[in-house]
Amino acid sequence: MERIPLSIFVDHALTSGPSRLKIVRSFKDHRHGDVTDFYKPLRAAIVASHERGSPDLLDEMLVDQHDSRKRAIFPGLVASYRCFLQTSPGLWFPPPRTLLPIGDLEIEMAPELGLAIGGVPHVITLRFDGDPPAKRRVNVTLSLLSAAFASSHVGAVFAMLDVKTGRLHMLKGPVRHPQIALFCRAEAAALSVAYAAI
Repeated sequence: MERIPLSIFVDHALTSGPSRLKIVRSFKDHRHGDVTDFYKPLRAAIVASHERGSPDLLDEMLVDQHDSRKRAIFPGLVASYRCFLQTSPGLWFPPPRTLLPIGDLEIEMAPELGLAIGGVPHVITLRFDGDPPAKRRVNVTLSLLSAAFASSHVGAVFAMLDVKTGRLHMLKGPVRHPQIALFCRAEAAALSVAYAAI
């Protein structure tokens, strides 16, 4: 089975036309290369700040950035993230990770945060770029999180944090919509065909 990151799977599923092939080609070309995630330093700093209980790590990360785009973009995202924490403080726990088999693919499920907010465990994936996520992106992402972890994390809330706006999109309980599961199976089949052909 081919392993595909959750973000790549969702991007492919919600894109139409030839752009779908571009997503697959780019992922396949750089799968084992040194191309880095633009937001990787910020993502890592957010996680480390919780793991170590040291919010100052976010400031240190900002100081360490030399790329002009990161220096322009990251401070606003850090400020938005801190606003989110002020309104929704939570106690850190290690988030779950797994591989979710769908058809001939394994989707890498690696949410960045586990936060007990108001005593309720929240399993949270982070989104940094672009416009506020469309409802269908939120639905597909949270449905996949639920499919991966609902049975092992009963009572957890599955969520996507739009870091740019500080908005937490939440799903409570397992998904009961068979059409979403069918959609994901169909998209997994399409991605598998494209991956093999490129």
